[in-house]
Amino acid sequence: MNPEKPIAHPFEPVLEVLKGTPPDQVCKDFGISREELNRRTVEYQEFCRRAALQDSLPSEKLSRNDPCPCGSGKKYKKCCMPLHEEIRKTIPRDDLLRREQQAREKKRLEQEIQRGFDLLFHEDFSKAVKHAENLLERYPEDDRLHDILFTACIALGDYDRAFYTARDRWQVALEERETFQESGSHRREREGHLVHFYSPSTWLEKFWIAQRARYYRERFPLKPDARISELVVEIKTANDIKKFPQRDREGYQIRRQALNSAIEELKAIGSDTIPHLLPLTYYFSWATLFVPEILQSIATDEALKLLAELSMFRYPFFAQSCLTALESFGERSVPIIRETIEEHKAFDELKVGIIMVLGKIPTPESFDVLARLTEHENPYVVNWVAQALANHQNPEALPYLERAKERLGELSKIAGAIKDLVRLKKKSDE
Repeated sequence: MNPEKPIAHPFEPVLEVLKGTPPDQVCKDFGISREELNRRTVEYQEFCRRAALQDSLPSEKLSRNDPCPCGSGKKYKKCCMPLHEEIRKTIPRDDLLRREQQAREKKRLEQEIQRGFDLLFHEDFSKAVKHAENLLERYPEDDRLHDILFTACIALGDYDRAFYTARDRWQVALEERETFQESGSHRREREGHLVHFYSPSTWLEKFWIAQRARYYRERFPLKPDARISELVVEIKTANDIKKFPQRDREGYQIRRQALNSAIEELKAIGSDTIPHLLPLTYYFSWATLFVPEILQSIATDEALKLLAELSMFRYPFFAQSCLTALESFGERSVPIIRETIEEHKAFDELKVGIIMVLGKIPTPESFDVLARLTEHENPYVVNWVAQALANHQNPEALPYLERAKERLGELSKIAGAIKDLVRLKKKSDE
């Protein structure tokens, strides 16, 4: 009988299994039970999650007593050091040196990216453009750099460049998602690039913002008006964090109260303010949050259409303010929302908010729009359409939802809507 092998570190038996040794043989060699092996396997998987295996190797030499880079709060020697040492043993030296060099490069890049976002935060947009351009020459597949460039261009009024940046990166995101789903890796990463990809939906939002900015520039040409310009400059003081350090809802309420007179005067001026207000919405800031309220007070069909389109920017709080304003107009909003939904099909997944508004305005026209949307090709859209239809509490929606379920499967909101409407129908039949 072979003597038991000494266990150098807790994961050695697990690593033997990963090398192909049968689990029963590993248990015999190390003198442990299958239950103990399973326990160590679970711990090893947790270490792998936190350490991200090879990519987690620290780029700098760490002391045994340093805090572990995984963020556990433990000392390195008590946490990931054994795993890192074992990983290093399995990697050829040249490959290990390359990985460590790449890790150091990633760390430097992270610092440069943070500097770029700091430039945006301090509204130094021209420097942000140059900063992003310089880094993109070396790292053309890092979406954070494209994001910095996009945001700075929008803020500077270079809507064309922002448009093409967002459109191109949206197409890249779609390609890479498809490649990753097929092969489990990114094509551009295999080509040797350091990559950081945003989701297609993130770039779709930015693409929509730039597309609207270009369109609104032509549709609402800016006419000089000294008083409106003064008022817009005044409400932009909301962005001054030294003057207004408060955050979240409290921050909004304090800013709204302080700038009440300027906001109310803009409301009184009416539609002439629109060309001056729209540029505030392309780059999200505190001042952006006042625009829905002013458009709601203008109350023309044109203002309602803007509320519907701007809600698709999906900024926090801002989008919900646009949707709440639309809902306040009730049935009058429905044809405007219908028109918005029927236009610009490439951006349909951004229309979930206005779809849900239709669910809160139960009219024959809103029901018709929602019923037609149950045939949409995008399951994400149909799922939310189902919830909007359920809010109508109209059993006539059941055939549309059943067909959607048959076509798309057991999506949660479709199934829930069917269940609710069946229950409602039974109750009404009793």
